[in-house]
Amino acid sequence: MRFRDRLPIMTRESENQFVSRPREGAGVLVFATLVLCTSFGEVATGLIVPAMPALGDVFQRSPVTIQLTIVSFAVMFASGQLFFGPFSDRRGRRTALLIGAVLTLAGSAIAAMADSIWVIVLGRAIQGLGGASGYVVSRAIVRDIYGADGAPKAMAALFALMAASFLAAPLVGGALIDVASWRAGFVFAGAAALIWLVSTLFVLPETGTVAPASEAQKVHIVYLGLFRHKGFLAFMLTHSIGYAGLYCFVAGGPYYFIESLGTMPSVYGVIAALAMSGFLTGSFAARSAIPRWGSAKVIHVSLALMFFPPLVLTGLALAGWLPVALIVALQFVFWFGGGFLAPNTAAGVMMSHPKAAGAAAAVLGFVQMCAAAAVSLAQGLIYDGTLYPVIGMQVVLGLAAWLIWKRLRRYTP
Repeated sequence: MRFRDRLPIMTRESENQFVSRPREGAGVLVFATLVLCTSFGEVATGLIVPAMPALGDVFQRSPVTIQLTIVSFAVMFASGQLFFGPFSDRRGRRTALLIGAVLTLAGSAIAAMADSIWVIVLGRAIQGLGGASGYVVSRAIVRDIYGADGAPKAMAALFALMAASFLAAPLVGGALIDVASWRAGFVFAGAAALIWLVSTLFVLPETGTVAPASEAQKVHIVYLGLFRHKGFLAFMLTHSIGYAGLYCFVAGGPYYFIESLGTMPSVYGVIAALAMSGFLTGSFAARSAIPRWGSAKVIHVSLALMFFPPLVLTGLALAGWLPVALIVALQFVFWFGGGFLAPNTAAGVMMSHPKAAGAAAAVLGFVQMCAAAAVSLAQGLIYDGTLYPVIGMQVVLGLAAWLIWKRLRRYTP
């Protein structure tokens, strides 16, 4: 059965329930809307990364202050997932996405018109809160439409397209800086938010079943139970620390290449896209490797791929030989390890609590983005004009992820 033949329209028959009715057409547009909602957070960040050194010059601020544009977004993106997940269960998926679209549009407009770095930080925080809605609710809609059997394949396509969007974002952001100004990235994000809003209003049907209020009130108990489960912690912490390692490059890379090496922002966009394409490649490779090797072996290989490349780069930096091509190649391997790791650990999070998969996904998103925010702030604090802050922190995080996995893996399913 084709996607468009399965697409439901939800009509309310009572205060607490929606009923699905079949609908023809608009399947591709619906899936495209879900891709946009899912990827907005990563794309909005990728668009401004090449502009970070320029923001420092314009507003005469240090790297640690400029990093707050990433930190504020990441913190609100993390926190918003804990809110929008349960909210979409009680109030409906479309309502949650409409609120998210309005917030992302408002945040983008505020940042684009800002005359102070602190206004940009505020706009990015509002962007992040709205982006959280798209990230968590779109995954719930995929489960609504495809069910338990079809959701994994649809989810794989969704995240593959999200990764492709993330790769394109620094390319677009770098080009916008060269031909316009730092405001152009926020204008571009605002246009994407407007498309999100219009698509949700006119294309996306309601797909959820509203949960009774009595069930929603128990969410905090579910969250506490997750943090007491060592199997959940094994997957969640390994995933989140690995994800934080990726943000070492996202947050620190622009300063090293653009400010220290004098690379043009558009050229840096190409460098970033080449390195980050490892994540997309690793994600596709994981689909074939898991049936052959098993999840545990794939996770071990992933952690090795995320530990040794930055360790090699550290050794080369100490030896005084660090060509850009080699940095890009080894960071590609590092990001490949991240893409190889993420599907396994994310699936493990869901498997550890199949009856609370939504809450588990929200906690995973919250913790991984908090970790990314902490790493971004740290990169601004320890920036010294070299690559050491990036690769040194990647080595430390890679070792921490391996130690946590080794200690807690016996509690996993």
